[in-house]
Amino acid sequence: MYSFNSRVRYSELAADKRLSLVSIINYFQDCCTFEAEDKDIGLQWLADHNTAWMLTNWQIHILRRPEYCEDIEIITWASGFKFFIGKRSFLIKTTKGEPLVYALSEWAYVNTVKNRPEKNVSDKELEAYGLDTPIEKRFSEFGISESEEETLLKGKIDVGFLDDLDNTDDSIWFPQSIVVSGEHLDTNNHVNNAQYIAFATTQLPADFKANVFRAEYKMQSKLGDVLYPVVKETDKGYIVALNDEAGNLKLACEFLA
Repeated sequence: MYSFNSRVRYSELAADKRLSLVSIINYFQDCCTFEAEDKDIGLQWLADHNTAWMLTNWQIHILRRPEYCEDIEIITWASGFKFFIGKRSFLIKTTKGEPLVYALSEWAYVNTVKNRPEKNVSDKELEAYGLDTPIEKRFSEFGISESEEETLLKGKIDVGFLDDLDNTDDSIWFPQSIVVSGEHLDTNNHVNNAQYIAFATTQLPADFKANVFRAEYKMQSKLGDVLYPVVKETDKGYIVALNDEAGNLKLACEFLA
């Protein structure tokens, strides 16, 4: 288990003076990359071995979004490995112990030269990260209500509405396209996972705040790519899809109130 402390900054806030969803994701991303660097399996190690960890999905549950200037602790740990897939749990809590946000995630271990998954994760990384019980099986330990088990989402995001966009209704709309620029790229030279989510959140009504969020990353996007958002309103929130020009799905997000 790895953690670091922080204080919620003004630059990380949504309009309601609380930590934004994108900032939450950035904290999670920073936490696991800090762990990798501190254990000597960070960016340089991965570059030397032509590998990278690519996020494939998130499920994030917000119990309470941290407030401006609130002192918080961000925690992460590896919670499963199978072939080239790694599972990782996350938690944000106050420095006094109140749980605020938790997350489940899956990552693919990829060969960056061959642009395909590696068969197995390196022994050095497995040993460095270790393995611990996933957060969804230890709610009582962190003071999270057992009723949270009922809110865990199963299965894939339902994007069946994308199959027949010619017969749309008022619950579906098509925002302006997005052009990928240099500021959206990370060290792997594709759109960073948090930037992807920023693209999706800007398509939602300004007053909508999600308490449960999940994302499925389907395809990478690079400099100059054009993304075409499709938004569907559901009974409980919104689904946002980002497609390429040919209609191939690159990202699917589900936002639930």
